[in-house]
Amino acid sequence: MNYRLRALVFAMAALLTLVIAQPRMTARTAPANADPSQAFAYFSETSHNLGFDFKRFYTEHGGIDIFGLPLTEPFLDANDVQVQYFERARFELRPDLPEAFRVTLSHVGRLATEGRADSAFAWQQGASAADRRFFPEAGHSLGGAFRWFWQQHGGLAVFGYPISEEFTEINPNDGQPYLVQYFERARFEYHPEHRGTDYEVMLGQLGRQLLERDPRAQAAAAPAHPITLLGEATTSYATSASERYHNIARAVAMFDGVMVPANTEFSFNAVGDFSEANGFVDGYAIVGGQLERVVGGGLCQVSTTLFRAVSNAGLQITRRQGHTFIVYFYENILGFDATVYTPSVDFRWFNDSLGPTYIAAASDPATARVTFAIWGYDDGRSVTYEGPYTRNWTQPGSPVWQYDAALPAGAVRQLVHGRPGVDVNYIRTVTLPDGQTLHNDNFYTHYHPWEDFYLYGPDVEPPDDVTILPPKQ
Repeated sequence: MNYRLRALVFAMAALLTLVIAQPRMTARTAPANADPSQAFAYFSETSHNLGFDFKRFYTEHGGIDIFGLPLTEPFLDANDVQVQYFERARFELRPDLPEAFRVTLSHVGRLATEGRADSAFAWQQGASAADRRFFPEAGHSLGGAFRWFWQQHGGLAVFGYPISEEFTEINPNDGQPYLVQYFERARFEYHPEHRGTDYEVMLGQLGRQLLERDPRAQAAAAPAHPITLLGEATTSYATSASERYHNIARAVAMFDGVMVPANTEFSFNAVGDFSEANGFVDGYAIVGGQLERVVGGGLCQVSTTLFRAVSNAGLQITRRQGHTFIVYFYENILGFDATVYTPSVDFRWFNDSLGPTYIAAASDPATARVTFAIWGYDDGRSVTYEGPYTRNWTQPGSPVWQYDAALPAGAVRQLVHGRPGVDVNYIRTVTLPDGQTLHNDNFYTHYHPWEDFYLYGPDVEPPDDVTILPPKQ
């Protein structure tokens, strides 16, 4: 990859602001251990990409040894279901289903044997031998090496029920006879020449056979360029409250797998519904210069991490607003954050790359880290930064205290440790391989000074030299 990002070591997270509901979308729940920097793989043997849910399923269930190489890019079939063909299978994506069922194998076994009346496909009343497992739901049994392979590689959830007994069939790929058995989603082949190895049982190449019948699949089989990692960023939220942990994970899952077409502007606020009805909880956020409990607290952690990944990818930033105050979650990397507050404050960027870009995102509660990665077609652009340049430092005033009747008697809780105000500039330059400057951005942020902020409960007398706010409602 040609990206030589002399990027800042961006880490750490942000306080988040209130987000009001946008048009509803179904949120995804990305696996906690998903690595956005490994969201795609490219198979040069067939010139096709494999990413996101399809890649996870492929990897977790045996990869190339089980399914073979990808033969197409993902595409929508006649029923508007996203599918992808492989040598030995066809994957289907069902984004509205729970994680365990989001990716399934198409019924290639049934499709390939439709109309066959061979005796091996006749409904059986029971197992032909005591050591075979009979499936009364399907009228067929399973035993020997085929039964072992079925159990070891996903069983019913992956391959479905057997729809035939074992029988000998000529393999259309090499013209040789093999002992086979058909399942709803596969054809098992016994290869005696590989006895005692992992390849004693293999799946037949039903994906390749069915591709030849599918015009849409044939169009998607055209060689594709590699989808590569364009830029990424990670922040940490280790000192956050539990509400932020929850909201960050919920929001990150909504962004993982989002595709942004070429020549399209992306809006953070338009991704989905960040309301309580969609699983978000209330937490502290900066509203009107004060800390308030609002639904969606934690979203600026997500918007800031995404902003940094997009910036590192060299894409065009069209709308970005910094925080009102310095947020120490960001490891004092001043001036490189992006706040959101629906509907008035949004983070937006424009995909000016060669093709679609993909957002890969994951949060890991165990390490309290959020990672965003931007994937797409590499045109060789590079990114450099200058700064931060700071000026007009202003120290905070006297501490601020506010009464909160919900606190226990005698309790005092410090929510904000005072910090100065400052003007900050970052200069980003994006350059094409021919030396042409594509983008030259001045990311400017004016941080206001922020005083120490305390909540206090009943039976507490604030110090004399502080500012007292009206009680919390």
